[in-house]
Amino acid sequence: MVGCAEPVQPAYSGTTVGLHPGRRTVRRDILMADAPAHIPELAEAVHKAAGQAIRMLYAEHPEDFCLFALVTSGEGYRPYLAATVHGDDRWDFTLGPYDFVFDDILARTEEDFAARGELHLMNAADAALEHERRLASLEEALRRLDADGLFGTGDDRARVLLLVATMPPDDSDAGFARRLNPRGPLLDTWLDEAAEGV
Repeated sequence: MVGCAEPVQPAYSGTTVGLHPGRRTVRRDILMADAPAHIPELAEAVHKAAGQAIRMLYAEHPEDFCLFALVTSGEGYRPYLAATVHGDDRWDFTLGPYDFVFDDILARTEEDFAARGELHLMNAADAALEHERRLASLEEALRRLDADGLFGTGDDRARVLLLVATMPPDDSDAGFARRLNPRGPLLDTWLDEAAEGV
C-alpha cells in the first residue's frame, strides 16, 4: 500500500444483482454496444486525482508497471487506484504493495460521487443506469490519461494494461479492457488468464 493509511472498505448495501452463486455483482450485459454516457464532473475529478496519483507513483516508485486499475464496488462508490508490476503476480492488483495507491488523493473524489446520491436509495432502473454511468466515467478518466501520454506510446504503451474493475469482479470488466487498450499480447494474455467469463 502506497501513500495512505489503511483505507476503509465500503460496506455492500445489497443493491447489486447476483449472477453467480455466492457472488454479488451488477449485470452489464449491454455495456459494449450501448454504453451510457459518462458523467462529466466525475470523469474530470477522477482524471485529475488519478493522474496526480500515478505521476507521484512513477516519481517515488520507478517500477516496471504492468497494470493500472480504477476499482469500485457494485454500489458505485468512488474508486481507488491499484497497480501491479510485471512478474508472476502481475494480474493480482488486490494484494500487492500498490493495491491502494495514494488513496488520500483519490479520496478527494468522494464528494463528487456522494453528490450523485446513494444507489440503494434509487429505484432499480435509475440505480442501474447511474452505476453504468459511474463506470463509464472511470473509463473516460483512464482514456483521457492515456491521451495525455501518461502511460507512454508505442512499445512502452503496449506493456501497460488499463482496467476499470469492480469488486468482486465480473465478466463485463473485459469490455473495459478491450476498449481501453490496444490489441496485443498483453491484453490477449490478460483476457486468457485473468478476465472473468471470457
